Amino acid sequence: MTRVRRVASIACCLVLILGLTGPGGQLSGDLDPRGGSLSARQPTKAAQPGRGLSNQAASSVPTMGEDSARMTAVRDLLSDRMAAVRTGRKSGWMATVDIPGSAFGRRQSVAFDNLIKLRLGAFSYGAPRLAPAVGGARARHAGLHAWVVTVPGTYSLAGFDRAPRSFEATYTLVQRPGGWRIVDDSDGATTPQMWDLPGLRVLRGLSVIVIGNAPEARMRDYSAIADSAVRRLTGVWGTDWSSRVVIVTPSTAREYAALVSRAAGSTLDQVAAVTQGVISPGRRAQGDQVIVNPNAFTALQGDGRRVVITHELTHVAVRSSTTRPVPIWLSEGMADYVGYSGLDLPREQVASALLSLVRQGKSGEVLPAEVDFDPSRFTIALSYSKAWLAVSRLVDLYGQARVVAFYRAIAGDPRVGQAQTNPEVAAGQAFSQSFGVTQAQFVDDFRRYLEALARPAG
Repeated sequence: MTRVRRVASIACCLVLILGLTGPGGQLSGDLDPRGGSLSARQPTKAAQPGRGLSNQAASSVPTMGEDSARMTAVRDLLSDRMAAVRTGRKSGWMATVDIPGSAFGRRQSVAFDNLIKLRLGAFSYGAPRLAPAVGGARARHAGLHAWVVTVPGTYSLAGFDRAPRSFEATYTLVQRPGGWRIVDDSDGATTPQMWDLPGLRVLRGLSVIVIGNAPEARMRDYSAIADSAVRRLTGVWGTDWSSRVVIVTPSTAREYAALVSRAAGSTLDQVAAVTQGVISPGRRAQGDQVIVNPNAFTALQGDGRRVVITHELTHVAVRSSTTRPVPIWLSEGMADYVGYSGLDLPREQVASALLSLVRQGKSGEVLPAEVDFDPSRFTIALSYSKAWLAVSRLVDLYGQARVVAFYRAIAGDPRVGQAQTNPEVAAGQAFSQSFGVTQAQFVDDFRRYLEALARPAG
């Protein structure tokens, strides 16, 4: 019999999940970046600042005029790179690199090829700013006239993102006879992006684009699951969401950790996927991505993979069609409810670990709070079980349509201007309006339901 477990992890914005695994399998989570832009222009030859230009451990300090000249130089380089992406001219991109045959140069060659594969709707750099200096052996290797800038940027995937996503890179520049060139991107906090993945491929399904370097057969499996999940999700949540899904599938745990900006380790090992995207207070998400953890996800059995993908797509749908947060038990419980819909798995089986604690009187608060989903403090699989069973119980009592309407009442309609409200307060108010009972009355009923579910059969 398939063993059922539910484990997950937190990353910035809490959008975590539940799933089905085989022995040793694990599960899922969510994030949220932002950025700026610089308008593109035609390639120009990089400006050549005068002598003594260095923010490193050099013997002289640049003058104000030299600072201005070298910032002009980097803006020229960035504009050349943007123009290269816009026109598909790899030679223009590689002309900004100091040594094309170096390790950095080879990575830049891969990055450009991948950017072209993505079919970008936009790609731009923002205004550069000086980064902290490097010193010691690194400064001696790069040269006295090397200096470092941090550059924000934005991009969008054509047909999928409704607003640009942000990224940031730190470039080390050196002055050569032909002008300034980029020698590396490792002297600061460069954020790895999907286009940095070696062997990147792009598969396009009916409603989904799968981007990554996982084995092609696995990527096609993700695409098929996602297309099916979109149809199932729309049947529960409705059609007022983007219905366009981006799934990113790195081939290694290290690549996955880099893409979600987390150190690899045991916490991430518990997460099968995360939903990550641009979101602003009071606005709908404009371009979420589901990023799959290859180790954890491949440990799942077929039903478990379906649950994970459907759970994450529920977050995508909700975030792209509402404007306010809801209590975490409701967001995670709804995602699990949709994820498990149609599988006809016994609740006693799925929530067996939680029900064991209920029998011992050790299950804690009935409706889990945000802190209960912190994997460094708790066994969060129990919190997912509670959240899922709470939403399932609401559906038992009041029907799916009323529960979805309850969620929407708290989360806000993007077409109607509404003030931001504390999610817990909003939920308490919506209970009586939606169901004719108070939240406290539902909690009492739910506690009794858990106790009944935990009783041994017979």
